[in-house]
Amino acid sequence: MNLSYKVRGKDIRLDPLKTWDISDGSKIAIYQGGRSQRPDLDFIVKYRKEGTRLRTPSHTHWIVDLIVKGEVNKELTLRFVDKLITIYDSVDKFETVEERDSYELIYPRDTAIEFSDLNTIGALPIEFIVTLVELFSRCEKQTDGAFMFRSMLNLCRQYLMGEKDYYQLVGTSKRV
Repeated sequence: MNLSYKVRGKDIRLDPLKTWDISDGSKIAIYQGGRSQRPDLDFIVKYRKEGTRLRTPSHTHWIVDLIVKGEVNKELTLRFVDKLITIYDSVDKFETVEERDSYELIYPRDTAIEFSDLNTIGALPIEFIVTLVELFSRCEKQTDGAFMFRSMLNLCRQYLMGEKDYYQLVGTSKRV
């Protein structure tokens, strides 16, 4: 499966720095980015499932999926979001290019087993969401003081607890 992509507005193609296989057959990859306080360590996340094009995951996609999961099983989804927050708090930024490029995911497999009942709800498998969260968390932490992704997880938790409404959650996800 080809995972290279053409950089918009430039005459170059990027190949992934690292890829991970997800049990549903999709692949998640990271590519060299150019932002944050350490542009050399920054990365872009993309994914592809067989028969589809390479995509950049939108925060709205996984947020809406968590909303759907929460409508069917609020208690388990809330526990899952709490786990995602724990993952965010547990991971650190990358310190070297070598560390980033050889990184092995820590949380997706075990978390997917723990919350497997949510796999039949919504469109995104738990393993896929956890992989995105683990990678997005590390990426956000490359910039001191960055908090938007962590804020999205908290807002999702507040929604599941009935403290925020659907429009606040989805509206915020579209601005991130």
